[in-house]
Amino acid sequence: MRTILQTAYGLSALQIAGPAWIDSDRFDLEAKSPAGIPDSAMMPMLQALLKERFQMAAHSETRSTAVYDLTVTKGGPKFLPFDPAKIPEPPPRNGAAAMIIGPMTMEGLAGSLARAAGRPVVNKTGLEGRYFCAVTYSPIRAQGNAGDAGGADIFAAVQEQLGLKLEPAKAPLEFLIVDRADRVPLAN
Repeated sequence: MRTILQTAYGLSALQIAGPAWIDSDRFDLEAKSPAGIPDSAMMPMLQALLKERFQMAAHSETRSTAVYDLTVTKGGPKFLPFDPAKIPEPPPRNGAAAMIIGPMTMEGLAGSLARAAGRPVVNKTGLEGRYFCAVTYSPIRAQGNAGDAGGADIFAAVQEQLGLKLEPAKAPLEFLIVDRADRVPLAN
């Protein structure tokens, strides 16, 4: 359910609070939009579906929270604009246990990095458009040490491989608070 909420509201998993079951219960949603509906209408339609089928009630709040600012290092970015005709080979893992790869905007990269870094990431790169980004890293353990598999942690990997930096900061962010939702959705 948390993944569905992320898609419906455009937020990271870290910006959603609700009952514990939103992380454990699984749902398959099958829906088809009418022809000609623009992409910009999809999120509101999914939000309406959640309210209707799950009797969901939620509100948003702005909270000041710990984040990482994603910035460009002095050497500049180490990736190229995305060209579908020239997709590069994935980099070797070099002992790293995890990888973020693909064509994405800097907002998309920030969302992927948030999961790995453990807090929201705010795009402060100023870079527009889509880029092909690839970074391999070892997940960070709770104590802050790199995983046993070897390789750089996410912070070192982002700097070395992408020419970007994750800098600790505080920022006001929007959070979705699920006040109530039925665990069993209503039928069509």
